[in-house]
Amino acid sequence: MACTIDHLVRESVAILDENRTVQEAVALMADHNVGSLVVTRNDEVVGLFTERDLVKRVVAPGKDAGSLKLGDVATTTALVKVSHDTSCQEAVYKMRRNACRRLMVYRGDRFVGLVNLPSVAYALAEQSSGKNLVANVFVWLGVAVAVTVILIMLYLFPEMLNVAQDATGN
Repeated sequence: MACTIDHLVRESVAILDENRTVQEAVALMADHNVGSLVVTRNDEVVGLFTERDLVKRVVAPGKDAGSLKLGDVATTTALVKVSHDTSCQEAVYKMRRNACRRLMVYRGDRFVGLVNLPSVAYALAEQSSGKNLVANVFVWLGVAVAVTVILIMLYLFPEMLNVAQDATGN
């Protein structure tokens, strides 16, 4: 069965309006123990705020997180969106091509959540190990059959030698 991201989507994501402060965003991220949150305007997704945004756009330039609006520092362009039924391989390809670690997942026009690179990587690894398990079972079955045939031949060898001697007349 092909790996798709629909069962990997984190649907209960932290969401905050773009007019809230960065300090509120960071507090919400800490409360939810997440590295990103979805930024909205009038209940529509307009961006993504990540720990990287915090470091690059707030902390490094020395800005005040208490007065800075979330919409001013969140990533609002080049948001990478995928359908809920996207394959894991395609998700990794999109993340790699767009140099991102999170994808915005949609079902039609409706935002359903986020999927991140570690989740997709683990799913692909599990799928791969499942394939390896099946392959290993077939290899071990083949080895067991070969060993069984050899043991049967060894068991029957003395009798086969007698038959051969009788056939040659010795």
